[in-house]
Amino acid sequence: MKIQEAPVAGSLLHDVLGQLAAEVAEPLTRALERLRAFQAGQVPDARQLQILQDELARARRIGILGQQIARLASGAVRQVPEPTDLCAMLDELIDDRRKAAVPGAAPVHATLAPAAVVADTGMTGALLGAMLDWCDDCARSTIELRLDPRPSSAQAVLLCRFNRKPRPAGAAEPLAWQLMHLAAAALGARATIEEDGTAVTLALHFERLVTLSAHAEPSATDTRRLAGCQLLVLAPERDIRNQVRLAVQGLDLLVDYVGSVDAAVDYCADGLPQAVVYASTLAGAPLERLRRRLNAESGAPPFIEITPEGHGFEPLRPGDEAVARVGLDGLAQALPAALVIELTRRR
Repeated sequence: MKIQEAPVAGSLLHDVLGQLAAEVAEPLTRALERLRAFQAGQVPDARQLQILQDELARARRIGILGQQIARLASGAVRQVPEPTDLCAMLDELIDDRRKAAVPGAAPVHATLAPAAVVADTGMTGALLGAMLDWCDDCARSTIELRLDPRPSSAQAVLLCRFNRKPRPAGAAEPLAWQLMHLAAAALGARATIEEDGTAVTLALHFERLVTLSAHAEPSATDTRRLAGCQLLVLAPERDIRNQVRLAVQGLDLLVDYVGSVDAAVDYCADGLPQAVVYASTLAGAPLERLRRRLNAESGAPPFIEITPEGHGFEPLRPGDEAVARVGLDGLAQALPAALVIELTRRR
């Protein structure tokens, strides 16, 4: 039995460049030979045209893989972590592959438990897409996928099992594997591969599990995390206060509302809340001074800003200026998720 950790990002870039050139050249060479035959007078039939199209499509796909690998290897990718539904994303990717009906593609059997993690959605999609591409390149059997949330370790684990096609000893992994491990490294998702003969098991460990789905009501576990917490809401607008009230209804929070930063300063002088939610209209120097002062105290509360537009949630990032943000358009779903994540992190 062989157990292999995913290689460190950047360690194989020299080899990847050579592999990329070779893999692009192969289908382009075959396509060029077919075009020359057509120029010499050979009349192409539908099957030959389809083969030519497939060869050009493969070369294009490899070129795009190379662009993605180069972008990730540069380290210049800006990520925006937010609750990302792994189950829904995998369902969509698998369904897209079934609709594409690629000849010779291995069938996929998926057992997916609901699991969401805090991660960049685009990067997560690139990781899962590269994983499925790698499976397509390697598998000669049904690809078994299993997604399990593991609340005790705050992880979601994706297992992928299949029987592998024979390959020459020492042959490089397909480029999709290189993209997969670079995306995993960027996300902080640990990737391991275990080989036992032809049987292969890939494991992807996603950190920062969120049991509250972006499209579901709070679970009993999430509600217990919030029960009894003191929430201070800063919002002069009655409409925003009402929307916050509806969003946190049933979460067993102790909620107080103030309409100005001065009122919030007076409130905090009597005791710190567990979390502060404020309308973006109050953002500015006075609120920033309050936030910095509270951050200097023990048990400082997270600050969550309500922005005028948007459905998502951007969690707190390292740095003194960082504030978590939720969009007003999706407040009913995003605010409970934001409170679960930020209050859990502070405990």
